[in-house]
Amino acid sequence: MHKTPTVRIAIDCRIWSFQQGTGTAVLSLANALSKSADVGQEYTFIVHEHLRESVAPHVSGPCRLQTIPVAAPSGFKSRLRAFAPLRAIARKVRKPALRVPASDGFVESEGFDMVHFPTQAAYLTELPSIYQPWDLQHLHYPQFFSQGEWERRELEYRAFCSQARYVCVQTEWSRQDVIQKYGIAPEKVVVIRWGSVFDAYTEPSIEAQQAISQKFALPKQFFFYPAVTWPHKNHEVIFRALSLLKREHQRIVDVYFTGASTEYRGQLDELARSLGVSEQLHFLGFVSPEELQSIFRAATAMVFPSKFEGFGLPVLEAFHAGAPVLSSNATVLPEVAQDAALYFDPDAPTELANLMIRMLDEPGLRESLIAKGKTILSQFSIDDTAVQFQKLYALTATRQGREGRNEMAYAQAAGKSSVAE
Repeated sequence: MHKTPTVRIAIDCRIWSFQQGTGTAVLSLANALSKSADVGQEYTFIVHEHLRESVAPHVSGPCRLQTIPVAAPSGFKSRLRAFAPLRAIARKVRKPALRVPASDGFVESEGFDMVHFPTQAAYLTELPSIYQPWDLQHLHYPQFFSQGEWERRELEYRAFCSQARYVCVQTEWSRQDVIQKYGIAPEKVVVIRWGSVFDAYTEPSIEAQQAISQKFALPKQFFFYPAVTWPHKNHEVIFRALSLLKREHQRIVDVYFTGASTEYRGQLDELARSLGVSEQLHFLGFVSPEELQSIFRAATAMVFPSKFEGFGLPVLEAFHAGAPVLSSNATVLPEVAQDAALYFDPDAPTELANLMIRMLDEPGLRESLIAKGKTILSQFSIDDTAVQFQKLYALTATRQGREGRNEMAYAQAAGKSSVAE
């Protein structure tokens, strides 16, 4: 009896940090694939060499870790720049001189059968590929991007979607957005729901939670928002809601923030001073997974006021940690959180302020949302995510990839946008 040949899959994630956003999503996928059943596949996670220690604990079993220097050889670039769809895309954005990153030759020379780009960072390659744009925020909020950044995103995202055998997104909202904005064939765009990254972490002990609460001087009641200070993350509406609570309701409440600070942080600090709420704001920067879980668990609620999301991973993290969620009603968030969150208009601080009062004053409502969050979380298993990717890898890496589109088209026509269904 002949053993089925192993399909070798490169999961290329040459990003700069795995501490937040799509980086944590990659770690959860690595953890799930490492403990997955044998389906005749081997997975190599390709990362920059300075991130080895961040990724290594999550890679085992059928998974391998390959580190790459930041400055890699560029032997393939001159040949791949002639990629025909790229020329047409460059003309569309009126920047024919822009160049899309091309393979340095590593994945081709190592004999991989395909490459999966699980973040927006990718390159042109001759191998079959899966591309995950996560969202097309630049088309909805161009004001949040410089002209150069907008043009780069538009050029690269279109090129990578064009070359990919499958484009993968995390929600039906995002699927329809990619299909409509880029004119991609519906059967090529696949929805694979993600799971909580907390599935990959050990739950903090009661003693650890108490120590972390003391470390950050967490009060009995406070709100929490884990997000980099990008403009679309909309920290501003929280500041304005706090001002309303203070001015109109004589309620002073603290909000804790985690994640990196960008240049936009300076504008946020100025706004906070003008509103008189600076002392209620606590920016902690990046924290460890144990600290992050503990802050979630101690919070009165997580506030998630983002104006645009491709998925909203912190919503699942809140559900996992047992924190109620106050969420904006923008883009994908109602699809993800469903009836387990209270929603507000991201441009309406009065709506948010009223919901914050309810969270502070109605413990029964808080407990109800926590219970609903646990129920919704059962629909978002990272182990299921791994199984669905295994099926998509099989379609992508073999001749069945082309024929498999017929199978995918049938599933989509039946209203099933998930590979596993």
